[in-house]
This record gives sequence, C-alpha cells and structure tokens, in this order.
Amino acid sequence: MSQGAYVTLVGFVAQDPTIRATATGKQLTRVRVGTTPRYRDDEAGQWRDGETSYYDVKCWNRLAAHVRQSLHKGEPVIVKGKFRTSTYKDKDGQTRISFEITADTLGHDLSRGTANYMRVQSRRANADDGGARGQSAGNPEGSGMPEDPMDLDEILDDEAIERFGRDLENGELAARAAAENEEGAENEGEDEAGVPAPSATPF
Repeated sequence: MSQGAYVTLVGFVAQDPTIRATATGKQLTRVRVGTTPRYRDDEAGQWRDGETSYYDVKCWNRLAAHVRQSLHKGEPVIVKGKFRTSTYKDKDGQTRISFEITADTLGHDLSRGTANYMRVQSRRANADDGGARGQSAGNPEGSGMPEDPMDLDEILDDEAIERFGRDLENGELAARAAAENEEGAENEGEDEAGVPAPSATPF
C-alpha cells in the first residue's frame, strides 16, 4: 500500500482548467479549486460563509483531457486524490504554504446541480476500425487517432447520441399513440351511454 495523505475535497472551480503537454508527452491539467466552509451564527440565528481556501489540483493523462473539456469556473466539484503541502517565498519575501492535490478522480458535485455524462470512445477501438485502412491508403487522417488530443470526436459518442435520440423519439410517439387510444375509448364510452355524437354539420 502506498504512503501518503489522501483527501476528498468538496468545493468549486475557482479558475478554468488549463492543459499542457510535458516534455515526456504526457498531458497535465491544472485547476484551482476553492472551498468555503459554512458555520452557524447562533447570535444572528443564520448561516454564514467562512474564509475561502484555495487548492491547486493536478490531473494527468486521460483525466487531464476530461477535466479540461468538462469543468468551468464556478461549477461545484468533488476531488479525491493525494494531498501534499510545500512552502515558498512570495514577492515580498514572506513564507507561504501551497496546498496541492494530485487527483485520482474529479467530477461535478451532483448534490448541488445536474450534469450530463458522456462516455469516451476507446482509442484502441478507433485504431482497430480505421487504422489499417488509413495506413494502406497513405492517409494519415485515417489512422483512427485524432490529430488534436482534445478533439471532441474523442469525447462525444455519436452512436450513444443517436441511440438516445431514437429512444426519445420512440417514447414520444408511444405516448402520443396512448393518448389518442385513450381519447378514442372515452368517446366510444360516451356514445354507448346515450350521449349523442357531435354533428358533422357545421353551425
């Protein structure tokens, strides 16, 4: 078991995530997360916000790409990862403490809102599907790998979107048919009970 301080941080995105590639080719996203504790003011009889603390969160590789695409300033998030502190001198020569978390996972806090999950297409599946054809044709774009690591085609699952659209459409059609059948049954019941059907001759 690895050593280290692991924490779960509940807060909000203080700055939009930034992504860059390291010298070894890995993707690194940094996101600033703030937390504001709340406490009960018994004298005033209400809740108040405490002092906000800020943490630097590092995300690597696949998590780095997902965080860059998904999170924006002001959104509530939950972070789980390894916690460490370091000291540094600011421009005035004062000693400051930096708090940093290397995230294992990071996502929206659904207790404070909703989010839409989108499954990522597998790079290996894309390569198997189009890689051989692209290489044989001499077309680098047919390799199945996006030129831009942040290409939205890697994030959006077109098949899932189309399937969702079909399910939604079928559900609406089924609901409309059920409503029409129910309305027709009510009209038949009224005719059988002796209620005259509406005249076809306009007034």
